Amino acid sequence: MSKFWELLAESTLIQAILALGLLIGILTLIFMGRPVPDVLVNAFLLILGYYFGTKSQQAVIKAVKK
Repeated sequence: MSKFWELLAESTLIQAILALGLLIGILTLIFMGRPVPDVLVNAFLLILGYYFGTKSQQAVIKAVKK
């Protein structure tokens, strides 16, 4: 359970939940045959880029500390 709080404190968990939520929304619209708004796609790509950017930054910080 401490890993959960650690991920929540680093906001990694929140970023992942946001990215998955937007992905589910985009896929739902695609499967329903409706057009996907550009704002929704741009928001998804922004959150996804930020998510992977912070993950790589945290990996570098952990490697430097060791």
